[in-house]
Amino acid sequence: MTEKISVISTIKNEKDSLQDFIRSIFEQSLKPDEVVVVDGGSVDGTKDVLEWLGGLYKTKLRYYIKPGFNISQGRNFAISHTQNKIVASVDGGATLQNDWLENLVEPLLLNNKIDVVSGFFIPEVSNTFEKYLAAVTIPLEEEMQDEKFLPSSRSIAFRKKAWKEVGGYPEWLPICEDLVFDIKLKNNKHNFAVNLKALSSWRPRENLFSFFVQYFKYARGDGHAKLFLRRHLIRYTTYITTLLLLSMAITDSVIWLAPILVGGIVYVLKFYNRFFRHFPKETLLVNFGSYIYIPFLVFVGDVAKMVGYPIGVSERIVGKVKFEEYHIKDYS
Repeated sequence: MTEKISVISTIKNEKDSLQDFIRSIFEQSLKPDEVVVVDGGSVDGTKDVLEWLGGLYKTKLRYYIKPGFNISQGRNFAISHTQNKIVASVDGGATLQNDWLENLVEPLLLNNKIDVVSGFFIPEVSNTFEKYLAAVTIPLEEEMQDEKFLPSSRSIAFRKKAWKEVGGYPEWLPICEDLVFDIKLKNNKHNFAVNLKALSSWRPRENLFSFFVQYFKYARGDGHAKLFLRRHLIRYTTYITTLLLLSMAITDSVIWLAPILVGGIVYVLKFYNRFFRHFPKETLLVNFGSYIYIPFLVFVGDVAKMVGYPIGVSERIVGKVKFEEYHIKDYS
């Protein structure tokens, strides 16, 4: 492997985990030739840690403090300051396997027709709640191999020329920027690959409120970017239909609960499958709890999406977000 590799990361308020995170990048089996970090305006002492790390790693690590930058601006700035043709992107807070970078860039080095490679995520959990939430938020291997899957830029590698050809990340978009970046790359006929051996682990949100806010923001971003309209309409229709069936069960006959029960089971099967695949050796008590908590967490996530999406749409309509047109036919 002779091609030089750049790693970029955007961070904010990562003081406690930053040292281990940067060390894990430099201790990869394939050493990056440079690491470029952009801090979006941390207020927790992250800047001091960056200064110390800059002294430790010298010219291999360059960092920039950019208060007010959104994620797209941070990523574009970092990429524009790299010196190599292949760029790997990872978000602060990740725990990287030792061979993450080597496996992530391998398809790019072996096949010049591949332009983008995504890695695979595994949950990093510290309690039972996070295990249940991981089932709701972290996909399985086969889900990431779907042709329409849009990889997160928390673990992705690409050719710098591909990034440049599509105009980089959409700086007008405060969230869901990586999905729009993916779509622009696909529209421009850039070839994607997934390497399931490029492993990084992520911790789910630590409580119900932060999970609600996370999914609220995701759906709000969908509204900003005109993403997944059909998916959101199906969700609204499903819950409205459920309410109608509930009212009929109350006023007419309990038989109307049957389609709710059957539909609900079918809906959450995917998440149960994730749970038992992610955590195959759990205790009977934890497994039993999943049948209660996972449907509840799915419901909370759906409510967050149903609240966030119309807010995002309205912000786009009134011009709070300056929408820039792109071809979204397959993801509308």
